[in-house]
Amino acid sequence: MPWLEEICIVGGEPLLFRERIIQILKSIADHPCRTVLITNGVLLDLTFVALVAKLNIHLVVSIDTVDREHWQFVRGRDTWEQVLNNLRQARKLLRPDQLSVQSVLAQETKDHLAGVQLLCEELGVHHSIQDYMAEGFNGEWTALPSAEKKIPDHEPCHAAGRNLSIMPNGDVFTCFQQSWIPNCQSALGNLRSMPMLQMLSSHYMDSVQTAMRQCNLPCKVLKCNQKNNDHHAAK
Repeated sequence: MPWLEEICIVGGEPLLFRERIIQILKSIADHPCRTVLITNGVLLDLTFVALVAKLNIHLVVSIDTVDREHWQFVRGRDTWEQVLNNLRQARKLLRPDQLSVQSVLAQETKDHLAGVQLLCEELGVHHSIQDYMAEGFNGEWTALPSAEKKIPDHEPCHAAGRNLSIMPNGDVFTCFQQSWIPNCQSALGNLRSMPMLQMLSSHYMDSVQTAMRQCNLPCKVLKCNQKNNDHHAAK
């Protein structure tokens, strides 16, 4: 697919399958597309970072607080020291455009994101913030009132017209939350039984894309939806 610009690998936690990820990265090393991998940082050790540092990759570490006590509440596990140490070690091997931190803005995290921003400034990496959304994630946090949210309603969906999400079973969607858009519950098709170009040229694809451009879910500005040059330029 010569038109492919970026592959985003998300989970769950992708680094539970690190050997498979390394195989994927090596197999596309000659393609100009970039791979974005979103991780909680627990398994982001020096061995993995050293293996991928020379590849066209951007690692996004999810961090919502730097307070150790609150970390236990946010993550459910005391991985505070491990993740922050992994982040600092990764920064030593990676360029600023290969590493960033992403936080979720919710009632439970809003007083902690300034501390995350200070950490990112110290490390010289970009810090992005997305509004919390419960839809599709079975979340237990509390979304902020509209007046306190970071993303304005008029912000367009960054995924519309440029993203595809491929599930482990081969189902293809325009985005992970496509099924939450009215009249867009079905997959575009399945790679096991339908060529990608047939999916992309269908009337259903056109209707889903039209609906996406009117969609106002908070995921419209997720890191994996942003264009290659958005917030990734080396400082």
